[in-house]
Amino acid sequence: MNRSAIVGIILIVVGVLGLSFLGPGFGPWSWGPGMMGPGGWGMMGGPGGLPPKADFASNGERIYYTGTSGKRGPIPFQGGPPWLAMHGGGCVNCHGVNARGGVPVMMGTAIPADIRYAALTAKNGHDKGEEAHPPYTDTLIARAITQGIDPAGKPLDWTMPRWQMTEVDLNDLIAYLKTLR
Repeated sequence: MNRSAIVGIILIVVGVLGLSFLGPGFGPWSWGPGMMGPGGWGMMGGPGGLPPKADFASNGERIYYTGTSGKRGPIPFQGGPPWLAMHGGGCVNCHGVNARGGVPVMMGTAIPADIRYAALTAKNGHDKGEEAHPPYTDTLIARAITQGIDPAGKPLDWTMPRWQMTEVDLNDLIAYLKTLR
């Protein structure tokens, strides 16, 4: 192999790796909410870029994955990242398939919280870098989802959509969060 071919290969490898380190959404090994790879859902597809999930065990799971109620259709919301209004989606787009969050939201700086029920309701369940607050209750989880307010009464980051859910849909979603381990 001649020197220019080796240099070309090196430049391609460096370019691909460089794109990977620019942040979520760049390069073949990117990951995170709205991206492909570990923990991400993929703005245009399912985990790892696979087709979106089509079968749901409950209405709460459907809401978590799609932002759509099986009982009344797409759930309206205010705020949140601009791409959510354009492409749609649900909790999974930011908090991940396993609901553990931890990866900054595309076009934002907030790091989505671990929203598994056990983490939300734990005595010291707040995420790193987050101000200490009381544990969530079902009522406080519903308030966070619909009003974007944490248990201490402080607003959540602007990237958290304020979902306009019915009480039935909220209860279904919270019931689903309780199943996540």
